[in-house]
Amino acid sequence: MMRKIIVLFFSLLHFTAGICLAAEQTPPAPPLGDMPIHITSDRLEADDTANQVRFEGEVVAKQGDVVIYADTMIVFYRAEDREVQRVEALSNVRIVQGSRVATGQKGIYYRNRGRIVLTGSPRVHQGEDFVEGDEITVFLGEEKSIVSSEGGSRVNAVFHPKEQK
Repeated sequence: MMRKIIVLFFSLLHFTAGICLAAEQTPPAPPLGDMPIHITSDRLEADDTANQVRFEGEVVAKQGDVVIYADTMIVFYRAEDREVQRVEALSNVRIVQGSRVATGQKGIYYRNRGRIVLTGSPRVHQGEDFVEGDEITVFLGEEKSIVSSEGGSRVNAVFHPKEQK
């Protein structure tokens, strides 16, 4: 199956000026992988034999400036040290980082890689601008996303011109 991949470097498009200015004015944040993850939900089910914890019902997970909302969330951890390896968000997934909002039906957060892969009609908004496709990978520390399409569908993106000051 032919797969088209479009790499969107938000920092090279319309967002460049604002993002670069903001980065120069604020001290660098610690890597997300080093920050604690706070999760709230209606129900929690821990399974040590499978090295996972399942949260259900209006799940909210927060790590640093990233907040993930979903109906269900499964946290996978390493048995040796209980270090979180991956978080899977299922159904009505919404990920918010500053003014960037990503939505989809499934999101997998790879903690050590600092990236989230969204599927199920994924879409990323930043202000009025947006991109959508069959799969979106958001690089949390890099202001970068990869959007891909499959099976004859197309990546769709809308960028609005910014006013000159």
